Parts: sequence; C-alpha cells; structure tokens
Amino acid sequence: MQLACRPIGMLGANCYIVNKRLMIDPGDSVPELNAFVRDAGADIRSIVITHGHFDHMLGAAHMQRFFGAKICISEPDAHSLWEEKTALCLPYARTRFEATKPDTVLKEGTCEIEGVEFEIWLTPGHTPGGICLISHGDKCVFTGDTLFKYGYGRTDLAGGNETELFRSLRRLLRLPAEYRIYPGHGESATIGEITGG
Repeated sequence: MQLACRPIGMLGANCYIVNKRLMIDPGDSVPELNAFVRDAGADIRSIVITHGHFDHMLGAAHMQRFFGAKICISEPDAHSLWEEKTALCLPYARTRFEATKPDTVLKEGTCEIEGVEFEIWLTPGHTPGGICLISHGDKCVFTGDTLFKYGYGRTDLAGGNETELFRSLRRLLRLPAEYRIYPGHGESATIGEITGG
C-alpha cells in the first residue's frame, strides 16, 4: 500500500491518499485538498468517508465533481452529505457545504477499493454510522474518530452514544498488536502501543 497523509482544515483532520487513487476523509478545505492531491501526484477515483462530520467530508462534493470520484459512506451517516445540520457544519469552516449523494453505501464485510482489499467494520458511537477500514494485508486500520493514539472520539455530539463507542473500541482493541491505526486526528500508533500489549 502506498500511503500519504496530511492534516486538512480548521480542525486538522487527517486526510489519507492510498495508492494515489483512494482518498479517505476529504476535509473542510478545498485548496488544501487540491494541494495535497497535486503534491501526491494522485488521480482520485474513490472517496471513503469514515463518518459524517464536516471536518472529514466537506471536500467530498468537490472531489466528486472535479475528479469524477465515487463517494462511499455508511448508510447511517449518508444523510450528512445532503443535510448540513447533520454534518455539524460550523459557520467558519473553510469550505461551504455543498449537498451531494453517495455513489456507494458501505456495509460490514470485505470489499476492494482501488486495489486494496478492506474489511469494513461498522463502529458506531462517535456517530451512528462510523466505520473503520482494515487492510489485513498491510496490517493497518483507518479508524476515523473512533480510536486515536491517545484516546477516542467524543460522544456528546448529536448521534453520539457512549455505550456503542465502548463496544466499538473493545472490538478494535482485540486486533493483533502489530496492526497500525491511522486515525482521524493525531499520530498513528500500533494497537500494542495503545493497549500496552
């Protein structure tokens, strides 16, 4: 897997480009996203949104229109793509909300996206439809705002559920210690570094 990462937008949400064709979590600054794509020499064909908060998805409509990229998101969070209130947009976000629709609704299970086989896990708690993407071949997990190196996603926003989040965390933390997480904010880490195992 060829991987590039750059914090994007007012909250510094991590945006990832995988194999120069897949973008994970296009954040809330189109100029920064364009610069990231250019610097990575990428041609974005697919977009995966780990959850429906503005700092992880405001650039999706632009990338969809400009590159013809297909947007993938879970069904419970899909309405954040066309409902600004659900996306929790702040008035000072760097990109204006632009309603769009997903091309693919992601469900639990295995799928191939731009040459990488992922196992999709539904990991609700931070939002009702949060997902994690696991590449067993590369021993890594894109965790969105479910799990960070030094913590986990908040549950006090609309749609948050602490009980569901802790269930999602227990599931993730049972992955092998050598698996590396790539979170929605902050540094990457291995499961072993997080659990002390």
